[in-house]
Amino acid sequence: MERLEYSAHLKWDGNVGSEAKVREFTFYIDTNTDGYNKGPNPTEYLLAAIGGCLTVNWGGRLIKKMRLDVKGFEVEVKGWRGLDEPQLKEITYKITVFTNEDEKKIMRVKELAEKYGTVFNTVGGAEKIRGGEVEIVRLE
Repeated sequence: MERLEYSAHLKWDGNVGSEAKVREFTFYIDTNTDGYNKGPNPTEYLLAAIGGCLTVNWGGRLIKKMRLDVKGFEVEVKGWRGLDEPQLKEITYKITVFTNEDEKKIMRVKELAEKYGTVFNTVGGAEKIRGGEVEIVRLE
């Protein structure tokens, strides 16, 4: 079976954070509450990873493949949890698309991006990530 493999190496900073290395990239995971505030916390990285997954599939794959005239798009991902519960209770996202393309084509991109997104589906897909609002901003 062919497969894609991923890996990350993390080195603890002595407090609550770490330096992470993925391929040739280095970044920091920390907190702004009891850490050194050297980078986003793990939950913020998770939300960014969901947004990044959607961005790769929307822009890098589907918009190009379907040859849609999209001038740009933005993704906002939000999540919340209770103070006593170590789990996000809700994750939502909104995509703002700048285009004059037909709404059905744009909604097809949304459907396919959700269906084939690795991170999106690993975290629970549409069962866990609610909303998926799409706003189309028409161009002049």
